[in-house]
Amino acid sequence: MIIQTSASAQEKKKFIKGYDGGMMVHTGYVTNSVSPLSYYAEGPTFGIGGLVKLRFSDHFRNGFEGYISTIGQMDNGSYSKVFWSGSTFDFFWEKGKWMPYVGLTTGGGTVTHFLMFEGDKHDWVSEPISYFNKKAFFAIDPYLGCDYCLSDAMHLTMRFDYLFAVGKDVHVPQGPRLYFGFIFSH
Repeated sequence: MIIQTSASAQEKKKFIKGYDGGMMVHTGYVTNSVSPLSYYAEGPTFGIGGLVKLRFSDHFRNGFEGYISTIGQMDNGSYSKVFWSGSTFDFFWEKGKWMPYVGLTTGGGTVTHFLMFEGDKHDWVSEPISYFNKKAFFAIDPYLGCDYCLSDAMHLTMRFDYLFAVGKDVHVPQGPRLYFGFIFSH
């Protein structure tokens, strides 16, 4: 009887089965129509960010992530910069050394535009036609990716996403992004 009770206690399942976390860099090609200025932005974007996720089952994770992504404009120091973060959840499957996953992040962010239509970034002269705008937005970010498990503790990851921004008069550069990173698992 004592042996059975001890064995049953050891078989009790853990609520949190592990965690994953790490850093990723990303790139992509985004477009943006800044309608108040009749300006159309497009080009490559680059950024960095990170995440931490708790494993609640053999296939479900939940956590937080945040990224910053910048697109340069007009070759004069102008830019559009997007920061977003939020709660993320995904479903994953382990197939040998591969771990594909699909998920969604919901949260918020800010988009900052600095557009200098006349002037030079190298002088100390006031620029006559420049615009600065910063707005908050609600973020919805679906993603699809796959880890390659170098070991139980270290993964390489590759992921695609597409950030959707919801808000009044928000002009967020949109397009697919490709991420590469290192994920530590326990």
